[in-house]
Amino acid sequence: MQGESNTRRKAPIPARGRGGRPSAAQAGDVDRRLLDAAQRLFLAQGFDLTNCEQVAAAAGAGKASLYARYANKQELFAAVVRRNVDTLVSHDADPAPADIGVRERLRLAGNLILEHALREQVVALMRLVVSTATRFPDLAGLTNSIGRERGVQIAAAALAGREAGRPEAMARAMPAAAKFIDMAFVPLQMQALLGADLATLLVEAPQAIDEAVALLSAGGWLADWH
Repeated sequence: MQGESNTRRKAPIPARGRGGRPSAAQAGDVDRRLLDAAQRLFLAQGFDLTNCEQVAAAAGAGKASLYARYANKQELFAAVVRRNVDTLVSHDADPAPADIGVRERLRLAGNLILEHALREQVVALMRLVVSTATRFPDLAGLTNSIGRERGVQIAAAALAGREAGRPEAMARAMPAAAKFIDMAFVPLQMQALLGADLATLLVEAPQAIDEAVALLSAGGWLADWH
């Protein structure tokens, strides 16, 4: 009879990732923690008083992890803004219901965009961008384009409706979508940045959207869509 020491099984040793690299899930968690920490610090302290070392410490991550993702504070801040913009729900993947016309699709898209843009947190981030615009014009231009382009994409998808998955349809919808964003979104965003009450602006938003839709229709911008 063999001894117990010869028959006892050893617990399997967990396999290590190649080269000790973190898994995709672990890397994604670090990304999230870094951006969460950066956003908290930027909003609490402002852009100037926040540095990358503080962000890494607040995220429980090493400085090497942060600098592997973002070369400097400006890139980190741009990533924070981009993530906020990316939380906008896109209509691209969902065909519009058959019984909803183009005007109603635009209204739904406009409300979606403005409900996001007029959140206190989003407005606070945009104010930070404005406060650093003279020193970092590239950053200001980038964050402006990120937000505007995303809004135009959502409006274009609303215009195209069931054709939103076709690049040629989206390209045709872009000019009218840009005009819609300039009329419905930009004026209210400017008021928000200048300190207007956000709750009041949200109440006014549907009327601003309706007026923009009516002007687009009167100008023939919606003629190609149903």
